[in-house]
Amino acid sequence: MKKFSIATAIAIFAAMTAPAFASCDTHAEDDQAVCASKCEDQYLKDQQGWTADMSKVKSNKIACDEKCGCPQNSKGL
Repeated sequence: MKKFSIATAIAIFAAMTAPAFASCDTHAEDDQAVCASKCEDQYLKDQQGWTADMSKVKSNKIACDEKCGCPQNSKGL
């Protein structure tokens, strides 16, 4: 029972920390973080338009993330 509890705790910890390393950090002060943050802000702004062409909005987000070096930020769009 003790081994199972330890293994479960490790699995839960790994599942919680894995997403933290999956994308570029938008809270730091380096150029990549600032660029990624701008991409996210622009995506949210464009997405809220009444006549927004969502395929164009998504493609712009993907292109922006590629330019910043953070293509993993636009996975799942």
